[in-house]
Amino acid sequence: MNLETRIIKESLGILILASIISTLGGIGLEMVQKKILTTLPLLILFPALNNMVGGFGIAFSSRYTTLLQQKKLGKKKFMNKALREHFILILKVSAIAAFYISTLSLVVASLKEFTFNPFLYLKILAVTIITTISLVSLIAVISVLAGRYFIKKKEDPDNLLIPITTSIADLGSMIIFSLLIFILF
Repeated sequence: MNLETRIIKESLGILILASIISTLGGIGLEMVQKKILTTLPLLILFPALNNMVGGFGIAFSSRYTTLLQQKKLGKKKFMNKALREHFILILKVSAIAAFYISTLSLVVASLKEFTFNPFLYLKILAVTIITTISLVSLIAVISVLAGRYFIKKKEDPDNLLIPITTSIADLGSMIIFSLLIFILF
């Protein structure tokens, strides 16, 4: 089987599954639609948050598969030193980015005559940081577990992990974001 056919064969099913998973996330958003639409910074924040978490998930999955291909991952430890350092770096950067996009969404909303409220800002910041840190951690765990599974099945994790991580990021950010808005707002 040539390379293109193999990639399509391995990727098509997972891409369809990823699309279905991402679509399901809309259910969580529907529950808090009114709160999101009346709180302009949340409406501004969500697309950036969703994209950011997916990007961090892809960065971790890519690093994992690179270390895997270079045979630099041990079989006994869940994460070796290099992968753990990369994970910690991603967590730090994602926390800073969460602070940044929360602040920026409030600034943009203020330019649209949304009234600034320090308590509201803290709630938005909490939603963003909790969503980001929990999803980056979840994606890291799933990437390692799924990567090991795909290796055992003799499939290329490069073709499968990125669609999985992006769909988990989409679905997870919608669900966690919605849940936190329901609880905090």
